[in-house]
Amino acid sequence: MSRLSPGDVFAGYTIERELGAGGMGEVYLARHPRLPRYDALKVLASHLSGDPKYRARFEREADVVAGLRHPSIVSVHDRGDSDGRLWIALEYVEGHDLTRHVAADTTRGEPLPPAEVARIITQIADALDAAARRGLTHRDVKPANILLEEDGRAQLTDFGIAYPGDGVTKLTGTGIALGTVAFAAPEQLQGHAVDARADQYSLACTAFALLTGTNLYSGASVAAIAVSHVRDPIPVATERAPGRVPPPSTRCSAGRSPRIATTAFPTAAASRPP
Repeated sequence: MSRLSPGDVFAGYTIERELGAGGMGEVYLARHPRLPRYDALKVLASHLSGDPKYRARFEREADVVAGLRHPSIVSVHDRGDSDGRLWIALEYVEGHDLTRHVAADTTRGEPLPPAEVARIITQIADALDAAARRGLTHRDVKPANILLEEDGRAQLTDFGIAYPGDGVTKLTGTGIALGTVAFAAPEQLQGHAVDARADQYSLACTAFALLTGTNLYSGASVAAIAVSHVRDPIPVATERAPGRVPPPSTRCSAGRSPRIATTAFPTAAASRPP
């Protein structure tokens, strides 16, 4: 199926415009077939829709996410399969994602002050804890999946959508690795089972990027970045961005060892910057 255009009808939804696209698929602003409402309609890529294991997990977890009620989790309205493509209808959030606030992309925005980063991370940490209590792991916490509304409220999107991955090779094969590996937990990159502690690590990487303007690790390839997550010393935010990051924020990047899961904080909220 080719990309949808304004006026096209897909799964009953009328497409208004494309909101974004990537390795996971495309996202459209779409008019609900019956209600006077616009949803963010995510149409997942063919390689995901055709993967039986992914399809089973998507259907199972989307149903659980639809039952979550949290002010910092984007609501799931519906999900289904049309023309061989999985789709999920999400609450449409008017705002932008946090990628524009990382220094590598400041042409579209400005770095956030540390107090604002702490406020956002606190909201997302609380959302992750709410999901963890239901047995859900996000698997892809990163600036691109955190939406900031006009009133300043942060919301986490793409629950139940992230590709589980079986190590960096499998992630690379999906075509989504580059934007994910920079924030992925070492156990995920090595193909191990992940739980809420992996989301804590990814949230800490997100906080680090927002505070310092740089990713925790960089490299010439996806594999090089993955190796750094597994083996390299954990950078300290105050050393990466002296003068910009207040000393207490060091904790958000060095709160747990990525190699020893038992050193994780008991909850995501406990790992937030003070």
